[in-house]
Amino acid sequence: MTCRTFGPPVRAQDGLGVCELCFEGASDEEIAACEMIVDPDDLESQLLISMKNGRGSDEQTLVAFALK
Repeated sequence: MTCRTFGPPVRAQDGLGVCELCFEGASDEEIAACEMIVDPDDLESQLLISMKNGRGSDEQTLVAFALK
């Protein structure tokens, strides 16, 4: 199950961010096994290039805006 407040474990600058309540008693290895890798195939960049080529604009998707 995924935490409805924090979501799955995701790596950030400070390490793997997790909800402590969801992983109480879990080892570091068990937590790492649940990690979700955000956009592993870099589809967001490809989408932005496709949008720019198709419309001639530099518009951003919501994901790109949030990541920026």
